[in-house]
Amino acid sequence: MRKSACRVSVWFVLALLLLAMWTACDGVGGVNPWNPVDEDYSRPSPDLTAEGALLNECTEPSSPLPEDQVFEYAVCLCGDLQEVGHGFVTRSSSWLLGPDSGLASVGINGEMHSVGESDVDGHLNVANGLRATGQITTQGDLIAGDDSRITGTWSVGRDLWVDGDLEGVGTLMVDGDLYVSGDFRVGGTVAYRQGHQGFTYRGLPCDCSPDRLLDVPQIIAAHAEDNDNHLLPRTIASSDLVLDAGVYYFSSSDDLVDARSITVRDRVEIYVDDDIETVGSLDIQIEHGAELELWVSGIIHTVGNLSFSSEDDRRPRAFKLYMGGEGSALVSVGDAFFVGSIYAPEVDIQYVGSLEVHGALFANNLHGTGDLMVYYDTDIVAPDPCVDEHLMKRAGE
Repeated sequence: MRKSACRVSVWFVLALLLLAMWTACDGVGGVNPWNPVDEDYSRPSPDLTAEGALLNECTEPSSPLPEDQVFEYAVCLCGDLQEVGHGFVTRSSSWLLGPDSGLASVGINGEMHSVGESDVDGHLNVANGLRATGQITTQGDLIAGDDSRITGTWSVGRDLWVDGDLEGVGTLMVDGDLYVSGDFRVGGTVAYRQGHQGFTYRGLPCDCSPDRLLDVPQIIAAHAEDNDNHLLPRTIASSDLVLDAGVYYFSSSDDLVDARSITVRDRVEIYVDDDIETVGSLDIQIEHGAELELWVSGIIHTVGNLSFSSEDDRRPRAFKLYMGGEGSALVSVGDAFFVGSIYAPEVDIQYVGSLEVHGALFANNLHGTGDLMVYYDTDIVAPDPCVDEHLMKRAGE
């Protein structure tokens, strides 16, 4: 009899706790009621494009090139983000001008599944919905183009937009307004400025349709004849290859791998009509002020780091990698530090352990177990004349 009474009391307490979770409310909102101030399914979600400090300073009215525009997000994915670990964090600044916060946005055309802590210094736009266990923090808007579920804590610095149902149990703190197109069923602590029923999702954040992607193999093929290969030595194998400003084409990666070392002295573009096993197999050093674009028609199976002339010259603008193939690439096993930006819209990027990226990532799927920290440099998208203008201005001061 005592055991039966004990069981009844335990289940009674659990029922009271569950009821408390689903009826708790801080401010307006909660599981019930959902009382939006208006209903308008035609209003669009916001346009999140923004320019960094260097572009705003530039007096030359030149737009970013297509190969630079692909890095407008700190992370842009044609597929899904699956992250399990301690955290997925982005931060933004300008290497040349200093603080430039709020621009390390993340765009995901698929779904986001995260376990742990995610902290985005900018906007987070997930087309196919967000499933998060843990904590999600954004400095800007959080936009979900489909049903989303909260389990834990969401802290949104501006407005929250969900084009579908928003449900779950946890803490939802929105500094701005809350827009929901479907049902609102969230239990726990909920606070926002005003609620609105309905909106129109603007569309996928990342340009991943075939007609919008950079045709990397075609761009490489165009340089088979249009190049500066006459500046190369006759024999590259076992040589110390020094590259000044120019465009260089290689029909096989063996031509590069066989070089003892590669030194980049100025703005250099290298086009390789082949796969490369690993960037680590290329002993590349980028000197002060130099920049390298490496275009690979296939994929690089393992992406390692390059060497820079000094620790203080690890500029994210200094290295941009473009891959045109399909497959998977491993960026990190263990603790890794990568400087540069990667454009690989049909490549799945994987990491295991702690990965710190100073630059930007544009990929298909991103799968990780561990920590991912992306320090986005807003200078990446600025055209070369803007960089030159700033450096000349600073030299004259």
